[in-house]
Amino acid sequence: MTPQARRRIIPLIVFLAAASVILVMILSPKRSSEGLATTENTQKVAQENIEDKRPENTAVSIVAKQNEEPVPIKASSVSNAGTSFDGLHIENQVVLEEPISLGSLNDINTWKTKIYFSQAGAGIRSIQFSDIFETVDGKLAWNKYRKDGGEQPSLNDLYRLVDERVVGSQVKPVLGAFQIDINNQKVALDAANNWKLIKTTEKSVSFDATVVDSKKNIVAIIHRTWTLSQEYGLHLAQTVENKTDKEIDIRWLQYGPSTLTVDRSRYMDRRRFRFGWELSDEYDPNHAAPIQSNDFYLEFTDVTGEKDTTIWPTEETKEEGYKLSWFASTNRYFALAICPNINAKGEGPRTFTDTVEEITSTVAGAEDNQFVLTGLWSPKTAVPAKSTHDLSMNVYAGPLKRSILDNEQPYVALNMRDLVLYEMSSMCSFCTFQWLADFLATVLTTLDQYVVFDWGFAIILLVLIVRGILHPLTKRSQINMQRFGKVMQKLKPEIDKLKQKYPNEPKRVQTEQMALMQKYGVNPFQMLGCLPMFLQMPIWIALYALLYFMFDIRQEPAFFGVFQLFGDWPFLADLSSADHFFGKFSEPKYFLFWNITGINLLPILMGAIFFVQQKYMSPQSMATTPEQQSQQKIMRVMMVVMFPLMLYSAPSGLTLYILTSSSVGILESRRIRKHIDAMPLEPTPKQTNSPRKMKDKQGRAWSDAMEARRKKVQNKAKKKSFKKRD
Repeated sequence: MTPQARRRIIPLIVFLAAASVILVMILSPKRSSEGLATTENTQKVAQENIEDKRPENTAVSIVAKQNEEPVPIKASSVSNAGTSFDGLHIENQVVLEEPISLGSLNDINTWKTKIYFSQAGAGIRSIQFSDIFETVDGKLAWNKYRKDGGEQPSLNDLYRLVDERVVGSQVKPVLGAFQIDINNQKVALDAANNWKLIKTTEKSVSFDATVVDSKKNIVAIIHRTWTLSQEYGLHLAQTVENKTDKEIDIRWLQYGPSTLTVDRSRYMDRRRFRFGWELSDEYDPNHAAPIQSNDFYLEFTDVTGEKDTTIWPTEETKEEGYKLSWFASTNRYFALAICPNINAKGEGPRTFTDTVEEITSTVAGAEDNQFVLTGLWSPKTAVPAKSTHDLSMNVYAGPLKRSILDNEQPYVALNMRDLVLYEMSSMCSFCTFQWLADFLATVLTTLDQYVVFDWGFAIILLVLIVRGILHPLTKRSQINMQRFGKVMQKLKPEIDKLKQKYPNEPKRVQTEQMALMQKYGVNPFQMLGCLPMFLQMPIWIALYALLYFMFDIRQEPAFFGVFQLFGDWPFLADLSSADHFFGKFSEPKYFLFWNITGINLLPILMGAIFFVQQKYMSPQSMATTPEQQSQQKIMRVMMVVMFPLMLYSAPSGLTLYILTSSSVGILESRRIRKHIDAMPLEPTPKQTNSPRKMKDKQGRAWSDAMEARRKKVQNKAKKKSFKKRD
């Protein structure tokens, strides 16, 4: 081919190739710039989700539920919105380096708390009290500093109610936002760059998160404003504003109250999840009944036993039609609770089922340091165009103090006084007698505030009141017990003869023995010499629960703090903890079932007092058989060794009560014994042939039973004699 021919063919080939490319582009399916932008944005959102590093074992049921299709709860409130938004995501914001906080730790006359906020999820980083302390030592140091000045003590001495949790590499803020579902598209809200700090004042802080589509059009704006009260209350005003001209469906998810810190001594871990609810309209159509709560709560171990679970509603609450009123996480002395918007006059809705429809729990952390995260799910709701949906709630973050929950709103209207629960555990709830513990709390508070002005003296005065009420019964029981012992000691030879006479007839021996006892005017009911002690057992149990859970007595010293004048001696410096006579450990020592915080004296004295008391309350003359002697020895061991050992780490207020009660019992027994010694208690047989009715009710009952048995035996004898005659 000549060069001239090549010059003509090459342009022709290039022209045909270019025409083919153009033809293919014209005839192939269109790929608009919008489609490319959507794909690019989808990849960006996926990358953001990967960067969130949300492991499967982190947010438990909260994360697990992200992959589930939300189920409409109220069909009438959910629209069939056909609007589909492409690539919904949160507009990125600048992450602040400076901490955000409300309240103060130094101005205790104005602020009770200082709350640190997190930009992640626009939630709470930590809550710390300004006038409540971790330990008694910290309390003394801060009180001295605030009175006399000098070097400021450590901020760690001030009690921290709750802190944000870290799971893996992800931070879980308290009550922080987690995600929002818009028209079945899930949008994460828990990253720090999701939220913009809008405004801060002395009492409030506001955050905004903007939801946009792939075209950067604003779909919704989420507002969160935290407002701090001067006591222990918070108000969370949060709304979802629909910025489009079409109706959208949303479902909101945020973190709820998580488990609080455990008590230092860990004598008993009583972290609980509590629920308040209103009865169904069927049972309470006028909403006149108070909010219920005590019939249903979850211990920490109940929740950690299930890794991922729904804790509200349960099958029972669904069946009964209960409506959620409040939800709280509590420990021994404090609570973090959410509740509906009720104003200072107690006006407003008593339930917030429109805000919280479902509560889920997730267990995280190592085996020896587990904690529980909770998730608050709202119902799926239709938000009209250019409208706002309210998801606001009140928050209580403070002590379980009756004077607050009994007198301030919204806690009165919602019956949140029931958060104060003097109960050792769900297994022994039936023997705690909540009504008795409440009554003792009222009596103790009255004695402390209006009579003796000291909790230690109030406990001792309560002992004298209880012993005084039981004194007539104690005196009569001990007299009967002593008399019964002397009579049985006198009758022992005759009872032995009966056993020898009728070795194969135990019923005959029993009948003859009962007749012999009737002859000397005694009955087994006189053995109830320990009845006063058993009558005090419910008081001891109720007082145990009271002194363990009563916030008013926390870190309160006995006897006006006289022992703390000797070089800050920790002995009886805190009636809610062990007495620490020989000092206190810097860190609790785990031994058997207890975390021992120091070496205690009162339990040892209690064992010694019990031993002496046994000498007076159960004399050797009562043991008429080897079996009875063995039982008495076992009883002494249990009282002298086991009981003090079980109460070694118990609140010193309780050991002080039992020690004082036992000491007063010994003095009371000595006085009664002197009275008994002056009485003629020696057994003498009755001289009359006909049985005489005894004066006391127990004696009359015993006499009537014996008379009926005697007549029955006589009638049988007569019938046998008639048969022989025939």
